[in-house]
Amino acid sequence: MLKQIVIDTSVSLTRIGVLEEGKLVHLYIEDHEEETLQNCVLQGQVQQVVKNLKGAFIDFGKDKNGLLHFKNVPACYENKLQPGMRVPIQIQKENTGEKGNRLTSLVSIPGYYLVALPFEPGIQISKKIKNNERREQLRTILETVATDELGFIVRTNGKEASDEEILKEATYLRDKTMQFHKVKGNVQKGTVLIEAEPIFFEVIKEHIQAIDEVVFLCNNLEIQEALQQKIEIFLPRLSVTYRFYPCYENLFRLMSIEKDFLETLKRKVWLKNGGNIVIDYTEAMTVIDVNSAKAIIGKQAASAIRVLNKLAIEESIYQIIRRNLSGIILIDLVDFKSKEDRLSVYEWARQFINGLDGSRSKVYPPTELDLLQIARTKKYLPIHQKLLEKENEYTCQYTIPQVSFNYFRLENELKQIVATTEMKQVYIYCSKSFYECLSKHTFINKLQMTYGIHIQLYQNENQKQTDFDIRFHKQ
Repeated sequence: MLKQIVIDTSVSLTRIGVLEEGKLVHLYIEDHEEETLQNCVLQGQVQQVVKNLKGAFIDFGKDKNGLLHFKNVPACYENKLQPGMRVPIQIQKENTGEKGNRLTSLVSIPGYYLVALPFEPGIQISKKIKNNERREQLRTILETVATDELGFIVRTNGKEASDEEILKEATYLRDKTMQFHKVKGNVQKGTVLIEAEPIFFEVIKEHIQAIDEVVFLCNNLEIQEALQQKIEIFLPRLSVTYRFYPCYENLFRLMSIEKDFLETLKRKVWLKNGGNIVIDYTEAMTVIDVNSAKAIIGKQAASAIRVLNKLAIEESIYQIIRRNLSGIILIDLVDFKSKEDRLSVYEWARQFINGLDGSRSKVYPPTELDLLQIARTKKYLPIHQKLLEKENEYTCQYTIPQVSFNYFRLENELKQIVATTEMKQVYIYCSKSFYECLSKHTFINKLQMTYGIHIQLYQNENQKQTDFDIRFHKQ
């Protein structure tokens, strides 16, 4: 299968789209204004050991201390934790609000086929690799690299790797582990010992097989060079084509998926037969309501409803995956006319989502009220939580663009100007609140440096909170 991975970078956001046969399936967003420490390894310092909590509070250089449970402490530190002691920690989960981050000292260093475990000796092999002969081969190879301190996990895709690829990656991860051990005792708290893998590599690990044919499209030279380096180290057999574009090129627009991206931020999405789906978020679940709207039901009601529900389920599944929704998801279908239609659409939905999302999603049969139930494990923050804010404290609806998304909107319009005109100076008129944000931030300076354009900023009291207007002449 031909896969295309679009890496569209800008000053405000990085957007990554995974296309299969030309259709956008997966979507990932990285906000450059929001520092993320997830999966980073940092130097921590024990502040307090709390036996009642079976853990210790760790200061790792941020505003809030994190909690390190004793079960996540390697043997070399076990029963030795005391205030002032330095210990490396990895951010397992970033929490918001009053909760501190969830930490572990059982550090892991991921590759493509393997995961290195600097404090856990032994070799673990994915249960999905069922061939006993291949399991023994993998174990034999890794025993030549593993030590009394260093262990490995073989990921499921390791069954497709050659012996040379396994050995090469294991050696690379061993060298990285040795460097980690070398520096961890000589740095202050808060120092990053191992940076988290870039988001594009996380996408590759999740969606790319070594036998795939892949086209990478990118508009950032630094990211493209890093991408090529990762591919050479971890996936030398991959059949890959690189296409590089100028920084002002909007690759989502170029690939005709900008509309798909913008739809992930809308409450209502229209279907090609005139029906629509409405997506509402609650604290407990996500509810998707299917409406016939402009769809023509006609005399063949059973057939029309079956088609409408299939279209609605298909679009709902794409929206679930693109939006990175998780937990309990209910799709309120239009009532079927027969039990046979209900079961046939359910079987189709189950096969369709398994083909796109694998084991992350599970579909349950529709209820008597024609509610199709989907459960999906959480892996990434939903896109609406990254780019939108709740309307108010009494509702769970995300409708107001965050500042970072307004930055993105402004930058996208400037990109279009740079790509299609010779203009080197523009005047931006914006609302008071947006003007204040832009005035306090370095965003405008970064835009000028990146795109070689001079920007004059002005306040317009008549514009709404998030509105702006770009002009070529001073008003």
